Amino acid sequence: MSTVVNTPVTNLIITGVGGQGNVLAARLLAGVLLKEGYEVAVGDVFGLAQRGGSVASHVRWTKGRDLPPLVPGQSLQILVAFEPLEALRLLTAYGNAETLAIVNNATVMPIGVQAGRFSYPEPDLLWQGIRELTGKTMIVPGTEMAREVGEIQALNMVMLGALAGSGYTELRKETFCSVIESETPAKHLEKNLLAFERGFQQASG
Repeated sequence: MSTVVNTPVTNLIITGVGGQGNVLAARLLAGVLLKEGYEVAVGDVFGLAQRGGSVASHVRWTKGRDLPPLVPGQSLQILVAFEPLEALRLLTAYGNAETLAIVNNATVMPIGVQAGRFSYPEPDLLWQGIRELTGKTMIVPGTEMAREVGEIQALNMVMLGALAGSGYTELRKETFCSVIESETPAKHLEKNLLAFERGFQQASG
């Protein structure tokens, strides 16, 4: 009878709002994981993505066995959030005392706030809630860094860089750069790599 090896599983979610590029970030991360020899499962959960709604990409990886694509409740190890309120939403369902949250500090007003149906949380309460649902919170000025490299759409590269530099995975920086180079159109490559490097230095410095 064959023996099933109980290999460790890493559960990560990349979240943001429609148009921020987190689905692409998840696809690039999956490419990195495959190059590093992992079995990878990716599941995307969309709200009103085309109208600036919530988007969450679940990425799970291990060695030697297949995984279902969605992270079980309260089992999240790493959250990469492109928007702080989306971070809080996801942590409420998936966070725990060991979760690392890497969060862009720039807010994007949800459709309900723009329509006047509800208010965006006060910043102090928002960040307090995030910290209470994690073991560690790393705040990244991701939108500001993307603007500084001259490519606001490179926020996803900044956040991938922060993930790579956080030290919470064994994934190599060189593999991230290789995948970004292979998947990025030539006209955007220089700025994408610069944005990735900025995020990496922010997290590892």
